[in-house]
Amino acid sequence: MRVFVSFVAGFLSLGSSPAMGSGQSIGTISHIHSVRAFGDQVILGTHEGLFRYVDQKTVQSMGPENFDIMGLAVFGKKLYASGHPGPGSKLPEPVGLLLSTDSGKTWKKLGLQGEVDFHLLESAGADMYGVDSGSGNLLYSNNAGKKWTSRGKNVVSDIAINPEKVGSALALRDGKLISTQKSFTKMRAINSTLTFTSLDWINGSLLATRGKSLYRSSDSGMTWKKISDFPDSVSTVTQSSKIIAVVAGNSIFKSTDGGKTFKKM
Repeated sequence: MRVFVSFVAGFLSLGSSPAMGSGQSIGTISHIHSVRAFGDQVILGTHEGLFRYVDQKTVQSMGPENFDIMGLAVFGKKLYASGHPGPGSKLPEPVGLLLSTDSGKTWKKLGLQGEVDFHLLESAGADMYGVDSGSGNLLYSNNAGKKWTSRGKNVVSDIAINPEKVGSALALRDGKLISTQKSFTKMRAINSTLTFTSLDWINGSLLATRGKSLYRSSDSGMTWKKISDFPDSVSTVTQSSKIIAVVAGNSIFKSTDGGKTFKKM
């Protein structure tokens, strides 16, 4: 079972053209592991650290800490990360779970240092899930990462936490939707003919991607309505209270009106 979904498998073919204006060339990044909406920005968890995506040629470093961000999660103004220390870093190997409350300028150690490397990381307040690349287990925390319990070998490729109910979440298993009300100690399949590639859930908005399309559900995943199409297959969707962003082919599209319209970044 694959425990980590590379949301941007083709993203690096964007090339290494010189940066335009301030920032760095996107070609200076060797691997992009995560794409996340953060306020009105799109941020990247990469092999070289945390970056803000500007356009197809330009990224901007968000902090001096050089570490390989394998897992990245956003909750409000909080950033959570996991991975490996980079050259010159004093972080342990692996870095465990880190927290930043200043947009990635500095990071605080929350725990699991030298123990866990999360390759999938999701947060919704107190509820957190992470897939440990070492053991292959799905781990769960109900106190924002202070303590963790194992849910056994991971069987899902993406998780969307219900922001309104502790312990409730949706996940994808072989593209099919599964639901839990007990933080994956118990789960059930959702009867649907649709298969999806990614999920994202914030207050008032549950989104999923399928093929070249973006879907929305207003009943916790029981039914879905297509809201937008893109020129290429969509590998991930990510949203904040201000934007929705999708990675379609080698491009990122952003909406500032709740998904009514999208513009290529």
